[in-house]
Amino acid sequence: MWRAALAALGIAAGLVTQASSQYVDPARCEPCHTDMAKSFRRTGMGRSFYRLLPANAIEDFTPGKTFYHEASDCYFAMIERGGRYYQRRWQKGFDGREINVDEKQVDFVMGSGNHVRAYLHLTNRNTLQQLPLGWYAEKGGYWAMSPGFDRPDFPGSTRVVTYECMFCHNAYPKIPRGHEETGAGAEFLPPIPEGIDCQRCHGPGERHIETVARAGKPEEIRAAIVNPKRLSPDRELEVCMQCHLETTTDALPHAIRRLDRGPFSYLAGQPLGDFRLTFDRAGGMGDRFEIAYGAYRMRQSRCFLESQGKLRCTTCHDPHNIPRGEAATVRYNAICRDCHGAAFERMAAPLAGHTGGANCVSCHMPKRRTDDAVHVVMTDHLIRRRQPAEDLLADKPEVRESMVAAYRGEVVPYYPAKPGPTEEEASLYLALAQVLEWSNLKNGLPLLESLMEKYRPQRAEYYADLAEGLSAAGQLAKAMPYFEEAARHAPGSAIILRKLGSAQMESGQLAKAEATLRRAIALAAEDAGAWGMLGQVLWRENRSAAAKAALGKGIALDPELPQWHDSLGMLLLADGDGAAAEKEFREAVRIQPGNAKMQANLASVLATRNEIAEARYHFGQSLWLKPDFAEARLNYVRLLASINETGDAEKQVQAAVEADAGMAGAHQLWGALLATRGDLDGAKRELETAVRLQPDLWRAQFELGVVLGRAHDYAGAEEHLRIAAQGKDPEAKASAQQLLQRLGR
Repeated sequence: MWRAALAALGIAAGLVTQASSQYVDPARCEPCHTDMAKSFRRTGMGRSFYRLLPANAIEDFTPGKTFYHEASDCYFAMIERGGRYYQRRWQKGFDGREINVDEKQVDFVMGSGNHVRAYLHLTNRNTLQQLPLGWYAEKGGYWAMSPGFDRPDFPGSTRVVTYECMFCHNAYPKIPRGHEETGAGAEFLPPIPEGIDCQRCHGPGERHIETVARAGKPEEIRAAIVNPKRLSPDRELEVCMQCHLETTTDALPHAIRRLDRGPFSYLAGQPLGDFRLTFDRAGGMGDRFEIAYGAYRMRQSRCFLESQGKLRCTTCHDPHNIPRGEAATVRYNAICRDCHGAAFERMAAPLAGHTGGANCVSCHMPKRRTDDAVHVVMTDHLIRRRQPAEDLLADKPEVRESMVAAYRGEVVPYYPAKPGPTEEEASLYLALAQVLEWSNLKNGLPLLESLMEKYRPQRAEYYADLAEGLSAAGQLAKAMPYFEEAARHAPGSAIILRKLGSAQMESGQLAKAEATLRRAIALAAEDAGAWGMLGQVLWRENRSAAAKAALGKGIALDPELPQWHDSLGMLLLADGDGAAAEKEFREAVRIQPGNAKMQANLASVLATRNEIAEARYHFGQSLWLKPDFAEARLNYVRLLASINETGDAEKQVQAAVEADAGMAGAHQLWGALLATRGDLDGAKRELETAVRLQPDLWRAQFELGVVLGRAHDYAGAEEHLRIAAQGKDPEAKASAQQLLQRLGR
């Protein structure tokens, strides 16, 4: 049926990406559908994406009001200035003054405000960034961190709004040519639409409007647009499920877009499985409740399962006009009683526990706090006899899924039940689902490898995804041929070439990595990531000037990639330019203050520049963010030792050893501190451990020789002093030679 519908729309089934040319300004629908358009604009879908203006602002923009996020030690303020709105974030530095200030204009709001509003900033690169602070409607409205940001190391104000995000929160935007490829960065060509429109559910409107304009026959007019009511039950339900079906927001993957489909190529009336495959954990998600669980939970209900396709979203919901308050209660209860009227009359009898005015939905589809967006309360669409006993609205903390606690098990098809029309396609996609987000690498990798050998697919993505899975499993050498095969299948893909170049860099094939990344840049000269990666390769090749130029180019293309500022800072520091290095480290930390490594790098360069108080502050921030960061703790010990705070230094070095017992430098420093206060046995123990772990740690060899000499073990002292005297540390070498001469050795 969907092929016939597409034919009526003048769209070839194999050329779905061309449909975008037939989308129209939704305002052209309104003259004929005035009342429906007016009521739709009041729905959540009609208000899903828009510019923040004084006329639609519902939030508290009280001047001077701040929100303190304790988990990250960051302050936020929402500011109105001249009719425009801004989100400002800062921290308080070692001296109490503002640092790491980041202020961005709020260009768009994602979310109607019925439950939540997320704030987006449009960059000059046509990308959208989600800002950390959101507005929640519960309890009369309040500010809190957006989902995923309520943690110490939240990703600054640079979280990218992906094509998958935009797919469900707006009308289809225009995107640059070539961005249909899986993995393409999300760029949006102006003007960006504002709100889900008619065509997300009814398909492109151009042909329909043209047919009306030429006074076509009624059947022609109807055939030129999709009316979900005239679709089969499955196709009608899929119009809703394109956005309202999700099995989990945790890593799984919950869905895979078919490799031959662009991000905005789905048309209402098509089988959803021809566009996207949905997956689930083996055994399902239990009673976990997430924000986009409407269809997932409804499909588990007996009402749905036993209705034989009669119960659909539109049984209860009119997408053009969503009732609120008492009107909603009356409507939904009436729908329940259409099927359960006789049973309700029995239940409403005296002593049966129900009253004639009982609210079916409040008991059988209660509101619950969601597990993935903990400041949001939604209706649970699992229709059941008795609701759970616990308090479904109780506050709960945001739980961040860690790699340690992430699901590690089989990934199974959810919708459609078979992920492909052929055995080859179904098998490959199912194997890919095991590997993509590492849920089932143990079984998925050998399965995908065997299927690749059997079918030899032509899509480069299969080879690249297998290679990335092998890399994640620590099998980089085995992954390399698959990366190379992916590049052979897609020589014109900058995305694939960048993956190959990264793998070549990690495997030490620096010349090949440079050549590959230069090929990628030739295809996509504005790819800041490829330029930064090229800078890393050139740095490893000891080509400092070229590396700085490449990193600088990456930063110029996208100044908000903190990792490239950090890398450039390391390179400048190695070249002896401490002032320039400090500038880059400060910018990296300003962009992403929750990054422990970047905080430690800034602290280290400040220590070399004798900015002791500020260095201590940033070491403290780094270790607060990552208490087991042994390298940062070790550098902090060196700072404390240099200012003779040996007590604190010993505590910190002991913590460094506990964090990483295999770090030779930590044992060496602890040994030196113990020797300073006369604990020769303890010093000997730590220094012997240091040289056992790293025999070429010449400073430890020298210090062990000194400690053994002080303990009257002259033979042992001579042995380690001679090792240090032949080493490559100039200072340790000279000191060892001088001491041997004094001893007449």
